[in-house]
Amino acid sequence: MIHEQRQALDEMVNKMRSGRLTRRSFMQRAAVIGLSSSAAVSLLEACGGSSNSTGGNGAATNIVWQSDNDTTNTYKDIVDTFNSSIGKQKGIHVTWLNGPTNTQDMLTKYNNMFRARSHTNDIISLDIVYPAQFAQQQWTVPIDDSKWPAAERAKYLQGPIKGCTYNGKLWAAPFRTDLGLLYYRKDLVPTPPSTWDDLTNSAKSVSPSKVKYGYVWQGSQYEGLVCDFVEVLYGFGGSVLDANDATKVTVNSPQALQALTLMTSWVGTISPAATTTYTEDLSLAAWEQGNAAFMRNWPYAYVKSNNPQESKIPNKFDISSLPHGGSESVGHSAIGGWNIAINAYSQQQDASWEFIKYTLSPEAQKKGAIGASYTVTLQSIYDDPDVLSKQPLFGKLKPILQNALPRPVSPKYVDVSDAIQRNVYQALKKQATPADALKQLASDLQTVVSSK
Repeated sequence: MIHEQRQALDEMVNKMRSGRLTRRSFMQRAAVIGLSSSAAVSLLEACGGSSNSTGGNGAATNIVWQSDNDTTNTYKDIVDTFNSSIGKQKGIHVTWLNGPTNTQDMLTKYNNMFRARSHTNDIISLDIVYPAQFAQQQWTVPIDDSKWPAAERAKYLQGPIKGCTYNGKLWAAPFRTDLGLLYYRKDLVPTPPSTWDDLTNSAKSVSPSKVKYGYVWQGSQYEGLVCDFVEVLYGFGGSVLDANDATKVTVNSPQALQALTLMTSWVGTISPAATTTYTEDLSLAAWEQGNAAFMRNWPYAYVKSNNPQESKIPNKFDISSLPHGGSESVGHSAIGGWNIAINAYSQQQDASWEFIKYTLSPEAQKKGAIGASYTVTLQSIYDDPDVLSKQPLFGKLKPILQNALPRPVSPKYVDVSDAIQRNVYQALKKQATPADALKQLASDLQTVVSSK
């Protein structure tokens, strides 16, 4: 939806409320501006129009939510339930717009909207790496304690909340997350490794004698490499940027040297020489063929790996938290996920918060978990009997999620990510030593965080 479409929608709503637009004309115009028939009917009812009326006198405040892409209709279910319950009680109607499959297309749309100071979308879904960027641009509004008290926030996973926090303020509500997992062949390695050294030694003990590769992971030069790198780095107690000061670079540390030296040593030994071309799907392909003892991947790989139609290892594996190293006692997954923020130019910010608050409710979070297998952020969902009966994996995820951490939080995340990808990749390709790669990475990051 673009600005002109939102204007047309608001005009239609006003005319419907005042009785100056028939139901048929409303539906025809809704189709022209791209609303689905179900969304149009729902909005029509909120305006007071029905199949037996020619006009309406409803007083519902219409707000538009631009979500991330959902192929399961779970977001539609959440919106419909809100509209028919809390929305109906409070005079609020949410129009849901499903997002594109390409996140870059969504970012382009957001950039155009905010640079025009438009309120086309009152509520927007943001990937976990973007809340800080949008906050610095003053495109979104902070969620303060009066809206979402600290006592309530404590019931949710803290990793996603940290990812949505910048300069001490929360800029988006974490609806769902994602996390890196260690998959292991329990027929080859009965007990999952607790440290990175354990993983390395276990991988060497079974490959190539019992399995082709010891460990498959994501070493190609793309965003997945950032996730894999920070997971090993966090496991050793290191960081990329100071958690309390995004302008302070901390990556050139003894912990980072341990992490990158270890990762570099895997390539061509316990991991394929072609690891520097591996993405999630290539790692999964090797794993499903029974060619690896360990794999780092996201939860989506669990169902696929257990499908006998595409996998040779159903029921032969399990998952675990990622290992730790050095003096640390716990590993940390990097998180993904989607969060919900309020457009700073929206004229309906209070109504927008009412809907966001509903998405955080046990009812909506449960819909996300059961309807779409989303790893939602309300911790109690992972103990819910209904959820566990339909999503048994969730019972294993809770302790891993509780230690998960965001990638570096920075308003310049795109450039931060690019610097990590380039320099870590050079080390993996043996084009730079780990020490030189980290020194250059620190220099590149200092340039990024210091730029205006």
